[in-house]
Amino acid sequence: MSSKAASGPSLIHVPNLFSIVEPGVYRCASPTAAQIPYLASLSLKTIVSLTPEHPIKPLLTFTRGTGVDFIHLGLTLWRPYGTEWQPVRDEVVKTTLEKYVLDTRAHPVLLIDPIGVHQTGCVVGALRMIQGWNFASTLVEYRAHAGSKHRYADEQYIELFDPDIVNLPPPQCRPQWWFDPSTSSASSSSEEDEEITEFQINGTETGSAVIESNGDKEHITKGQTKPEGQSESRSRPGTERDKAKGVGVGLESERSDEGEGEGESPATVQRQVDGIVPGQQAAKEIDRDVASSRGEEDGMKTVGGKLQGG
Repeated sequence: MSSKAASGPSLIHVPNLFSIVEPGVYRCASPTAAQIPYLASLSLKTIVSLTPEHPIKPLLTFTRGTGVDFIHLGLTLWRPYGTEWQPVRDEVVKTTLEKYVLDTRAHPVLLIDPIGVHQTGCVVGALRMIQGWNFASTLVEYRAHAGSKHRYADEQYIELFDPDIVNLPPPQCRPQWWFDPSTSSASSSSEEDEEITEFQINGTETGSAVIESNGDKEHITKGQTKPEGQSESRSRPGTERDKAKGVGVGLESERSDEGEGEGESPATVQRQVDGIVPGQQAAKEIDRDVASSRGEEDGMKTVGGKLQGG
C-alpha cells in the first residue's frame, strides 16, 4: 500500500537584504522567481530598478499581472566626465527620491539592484542625509546591509551628497514620516528670537531685577541693593560727635554680621581708605578739637576783659 506525503503550505522566500526603509518604502536585492510571490503580500504600487541589468521574466510577468509600475532607471552605464568614480548617477538618485520615495502617489514602492547594496545603499544614504541624519548613523545603516561588500566609493558618495539638488513634491503628496530639517531649525530659531524679544520687553536681565516698592525704584544686582537717584551717604540731624558715634556703631554691626575670623569687610576697608576711622577714635579726635576750640574762646574772652578794664 503506497502512501502519499501530505502536501503542506509552501515556504515563504524573502528577497535577500529585504528591509523597510520607511513606512511605504522597501528595499532588497533583485528577487528570484521563488521570491516573487512574497512581493504580492506587500501590495506594491511601484518597483524601481536602479541597475542597468534587465529584470527576469517572472518579475515582469508579476508586474504586468498585478498592475505594478516597473520603473527601470539604471539603463545606462554612462557617466559625465569627472564623475566616473560615482557608483550611481545623480540623475538616478534625484529622480528616485523626488518621484517615488518622497511622493506618496507612488507608494508602496520597492527599490532593487542586483545585490541590494550599492545603488540601493546610495539612494537610501542620500535620503538619510536629506532627513538630517549625521554621517555616522547613515554609515552604520549602509554597512549593516553591505557587510563585507561595502565600498568606499559608496560611502564617499553618501558623505558628499548635496541635498539641495532634490526638489520636494507638493506638501499634500509628502509622506507622514517626512519632516524638513531646515523648517524645524528655522522654527526653533524663530522661537528663540521670540523668547529673546519677550525677555527684552520685560526689562529684566540675568542676575538683576527692578523692584518697585512704596513708589521708589530699587535696582538689585547679585544681592546688593542700591537706591536710584540717591547717594550712598545720607545726612542725619545731630552733632558731629553723634555722626562719628553712628559711624562707629555701623562699622561694629557690619563686623558682627560678617562673623568672626573672616577679617574686615570690604566696606570697612573702603571707609578706612577714604579716611574714616572707627567710631571711638573719631569721637576722641572730635573731643580734642572741641576742647581746643573752647580754650581758644576762653582766651579771647580773657583778653577782651582786660582790654575793657584797662
